[in-house]
Amino acid sequence: MLEKRCSRSKRWGILSVSMILVMAWISATTMAAPLPGGTLDPLTIPKYVQPLVIPPEMPTATVQPAVPGVDPNNIPAAKYNIAVRQFQQQILPGGVWNTVNGRSDAFPPTPIWSYGPEQDLPPPGYVAPAALGSPGANYNYPAFTVENLSNSPTTVRWINDLKDPVTGNYLPHILTNTVDQTLHWANPTGTGCVDSGLPQQTDCATLNPAPYTGPVPIVTHVHGAHVNPESDGYPEAWWLPAANNIPAGYITTGTLYTQYDSSTGAVQDYKNTVDFDPVPGAAFYSYENSQPAATLWYHDHALGMTRLNVYAGPAGFWLIRGSYDAPTTTGGAPAVLPGPAPSGMADPNFDPAVRQTIREIPIVIQDRSFNTDGSLFYPNTRAFFDGFNGPYVGDANAGSDIAPIWNPEAFFNTMVVNGTTWPQFEVAPAKYRFRLLNGSNSRFINLSMFEVIPTPFVNQVDAALIRLINRLAVRFPARAARLQARLVAAQNQRPVRYGIEVPFYQIGGDQGFLPNVVMIQTGSAAVLPGDGTVPAPVPLPDPMQALLMAPAERADVIVDFSGLPNGTIVRVLNTAPDAPFGGFPDIPADPATSGQVMQFVVNNALTVPADGTTTSPLALTMNAEPDITATASVTRQLSLNEEESAQVCVTVGPTGAITTVATFPAPNPNIVADCAALGAVPQAPKAALLGTIGSDPLVANSPLASSPLLWKDPVTENPALNSTENWDFYNLTVDGHPIHMHLVRYEIVHRQLFDPLSPTFAPIGAPIPPLPNELGMKDTVLTYPGEITRVKATFDIPGLYVWHCHIVEHEDNEMMRPYYVGTKPQGFPVP
Repeated sequence: MLEKRCSRSKRWGILSVSMILVMAWISATTMAAPLPGGTLDPLTIPKYVQPLVIPPEMPTATVQPAVPGVDPNNIPAAKYNIAVRQFQQQILPGGVWNTVNGRSDAFPPTPIWSYGPEQDLPPPGYVAPAALGSPGANYNYPAFTVENLSNSPTTVRWINDLKDPVTGNYLPHILTNTVDQTLHWANPTGTGCVDSGLPQQTDCATLNPAPYTGPVPIVTHVHGAHVNPESDGYPEAWWLPAANNIPAGYITTGTLYTQYDSSTGAVQDYKNTVDFDPVPGAAFYSYENSQPAATLWYHDHALGMTRLNVYAGPAGFWLIRGSYDAPTTTGGAPAVLPGPAPSGMADPNFDPAVRQTIREIPIVIQDRSFNTDGSLFYPNTRAFFDGFNGPYVGDANAGSDIAPIWNPEAFFNTMVVNGTTWPQFEVAPAKYRFRLLNGSNSRFINLSMFEVIPTPFVNQVDAALIRLINRLAVRFPARAARLQARLVAAQNQRPVRYGIEVPFYQIGGDQGFLPNVVMIQTGSAAVLPGDGTVPAPVPLPDPMQALLMAPAERADVIVDFSGLPNGTIVRVLNTAPDAPFGGFPDIPADPATSGQVMQFVVNNALTVPADGTTTSPLALTMNAEPDITATASVTRQLSLNEEESAQVCVTVGPTGAITTVATFPAPNPNIVADCAALGAVPQAPKAALLGTIGSDPLVANSPLASSPLLWKDPVTENPALNSTENWDFYNLTVDGHPIHMHLVRYEIVHRQLFDPLSPTFAPIGAPIPPLPNELGMKDTVLTYPGEITRVKATFDIPGLYVWHCHIVEHEDNEMMRPYYVGTKPQGFPVP
């Protein structure tokens, strides 16, 4: 026994020497700092060790929810009963992924929110993802995909179930201390409203700087839906969970809570206040799906806290199939797009036979940051954004109009794709259809694909080091974990050799197919004629630009892996900035973290016979929705604005440090001059605003001017029913803004520079046509600084909707406005 112990000690002694050499080798790698975020260093997260999760199809309702004391026959039947619930998910490496990849990663699961079928309650301890058929397995982040047919209605009972399944008590927001009550927000407390004139009112701003910790309001919006206003998910139509401990005096539904059941015609709104659906903590919505095939998505839209609710997880794809969903080939024969998509209860993640066949996959790309306990990080102070430490709204010792918690933008240091960090997807040498969504809060992404050149010697060294670390873990797990983290950080920082760029083919955008297939590669795009040839590419606006996607934009693309050798690695890169985007050129994202998205590995063994039947994207003739032919009857001039403080003067030092030098107890109309006299400037941004551009109606021949407006200001956009209008967005800020209009599908007419110093905002130069991959119908458009972006839309359903910036931090602090289609009824609650 003594001899064996000596022998074992010698072996551990050798390993200790090896460990010293390993640590010296790792230390030789230069470590650059990624974006600040949570307590988990993104450089310690192994990349490309988790598989891409493929969202399955959302199950329809098998039974309607049971309500005590209510006859089941009196509960309206919905096709889907979809609840928002809290559970855990293995977003980081470890857990269930260790059983898949044979590794021993020890990152903990992440508490998360998402949608799932009400009848499938996750059991205690449930961690997603899980094999379909196991309890709770229909809950996942992102949520499962809702499949729809064009012109075939869908009914959904959306249920706010953010409560403890055992006690029935409400759950506070999963992002601790982040709900800012000084914004114009849902405010279920019903108290403290500024300038409301009412003793009790929701949906308002308050002077309370404390973070809200009560029950969480939600309201679901299907982004891009051509839908009735009662089911659109208006920001003031939220509701609370049916929890046991809702505090006394809390108001459980928003100012404009609505419901609509298309099967019976039942409506609940400001005129018809009877709740026809007895299910508590829910809203019954109906969707006409009266639009061509498109890639839509659903997410929360609660007033003043969309940024937090979406970041917490609840979002999923809403696909419409049917009309204009049949491209042809040059000769007119039906084309075959890559497929199938996941359907029914077939499991595309834990059933290898099913996974091997899938060729159409929705992919949502988001940036997130994490803490070492696995939890999501989101900043809970304005100081995170720019270092401004106050005073804030509600400060008893000084006047201020700067919200204490809200961040003007938020950028995170880890890329999450379909609910896992930096996943890898093994693909056959075949064509795949990916429905891409930029689901980030503020981040723009610029996607390209490159082959990775293998480095065999380095890979061999890494493999040896990993074996060494695994042996260390037997006796010294903490030391092995630290060493593994340093190895992973070194791997993440190591320069990667990239080979040829792999072009891909965009066939659709926000609202369906493009008129032509567009081949995308960095710096250029080629519009394909559909005859199997590739014409000379058209230069994109900047050599850096590839597939540029603003938050909420979608791109339907085909990637052809045919002909790539077995084992080829194709990596998806992001070269948009780690900061607000205002156009190229710009500083690209950190190449070690947010500059990488995911990767594909070609595996010949995954080939299936159907791969040989798919039409080449070079030969596709698209069947896109036609352009709007009606002439616009009205052209509206609308402004995008950034608001400065009217109460706080600051100086900005050479390192960016902000120092408060003066405050005013009330808004100061001379703030700019008074700050300048102190060698200072107003603190900014206070908020982002939308507004109108026009001349003063009371002054003859007055110049054009921007009139920024608040959410609470009266409606200024009131298109006539069935009218076609041009909306011109004048971007007066230094950032690009993705502008989303609810209800309508629009076409981008053109962009044009303008002179912001001109008294008439005079246009400069000729109009700039949309890019080839921006043609077809849209619902979210990138508006560049210093440009007029004109879109054309037909408003064909009467009622109340909104338009807003889809940088959701902006949306949550005034960069959203209501608009009304048709004649507002007498007594309508929105002025």
